[in-house]
Amino acid sequence: MTDHRDPVDARLAELFGAWRAEIDEVPLPSLVDPLRAVDVVIEAKKCGRVPAPPDGAGTRPPGRAREETV
Repeated sequence: MTDHRDPVDARLAELFGAWRAEIDEVPLPSLVDPLRAVDVVIEAKKCGRVPAPPDGAGTRPPGRAREETV
């Protein structure tokens, strides 16, 4: 199959692909355990240090979803 793309676009796609492959070769360590991070936020909310998000923000799971997953 013949590639009919613009040679500049093809070269750019090739460069980005190589760049992505190079980045993917290096593992990124987990900086924070997600469950621990959620626990910290919950504790901060209990102490009044984190304001509640505005209605409709979509930042919290409905009901007691967090407690059910632990």
